[in-house]
Amino acid sequence: MASSYAPETRQDRITKQWVAFAPSRSTRPKRTTAASDGPDPDIRQPVEGCPFCPGHEEMLPSVLWELGGADPASWRTRAVPNKYSAFEPDRASRTQTCGLYQSRASRGHQEVIIETPNHHRPLAQMATDQVEAVLHTYLERYHTLRAETEDWFPFLFRNHGASAGASIAHPHSQLIATDVPPPQIEHEEREAQARYEETGQCPYCAMIEDELEAEARLVWTDDTFVVFVPFAARVPFEMWILPREHEPEFGRLDAGGRRRLAIALRTVLGRLRDRLDDPDYNFFVRTALSYESEAPHLHWSLRVRPRTTVQAGFELSTGLRINPSIPERDAMVLREDGGATS
Repeated sequence: MASSYAPETRQDRITKQWVAFAPSRSTRPKRTTAASDGPDPDIRQPVEGCPFCPGHEEMLPSVLWELGGADPASWRTRAVPNKYSAFEPDRASRTQTCGLYQSRASRGHQEVIIETPNHHRPLAQMATDQVEAVLHTYLERYHTLRAETEDWFPFLFRNHGASAGASIAHPHSQLIATDVPPPQIEHEEREAQARYEETGQCPYCAMIEDELEAEARLVWTDDTFVVFVPFAARVPFEMWILPREHEPEFGRLDAGGRRRLAIALRTVLGRLRDRLDDPDYNFFVRTALSYESEAPHLHWSLRVRPRTTVQAGFELSTGLRINPSIPERDAMVLREDGGATS
């Protein structure tokens, strides 16, 4: 696949952030072990020392919630407290000033969502029903935190692989709630509102329309969701999953949408695994900061960012990103043999 793309710098239409693209660089991850190698994912024996495997409950602080299995004694997913949490729910949140500096206690909540009893079954290889069970758990825990602590901001995310921050191999996600809104998300929401005021249209809905028309960056679509590599992707093979219908609040995803999202997520993670040799990645749910928002300028998404590059001196010193690829070529790789439709 020879490159016919020239270097260029693109601007994110919502955040106004610039990203420089250098498509002449090699970007496809290479590993010494094929993605299909390693333990058979059907092996269900607990792994010694893994706190998330069945039978090791004494290694957990407690179980907050679980989704049961067909056998009353079994479970499909679990939510447990993070044993090494950076946030504590019972801390006072008063800000203290000392000269030039301010500090406050790290008040919030942090938990782990164990995605399966099977240590060797990564999300990309789960059955669609199990991926849907994971999403069911996301929504249950998200709503619980929103209802119990109206002044907290919960965030769902997943780290896959050591370079993405995963310290335990057993498939799991995390939910962290803080009592302060993250500046990066506040900035994106302000910029999205500015674009809405300029055009009278949700900028994310406009983005979906553009991507469906252009097709060059599409990875996968169905009647409910659209998956594409963003025009100004920050990293190679970044993907955004967005509902076709305008919806600012992830928490309103119904059972039908949950099923369709499970299919979309399993499909695109499977393509990362099969076509890029299972790179490490992060994904996160971006939803409105205001619970049950009806904002006309916001639109929830699930964003996947593979860890195929590292930030070097230029990025760290300037805040600008260099993506050693190009979104159109990345989307082509992710579409190969599968097409962009379900």
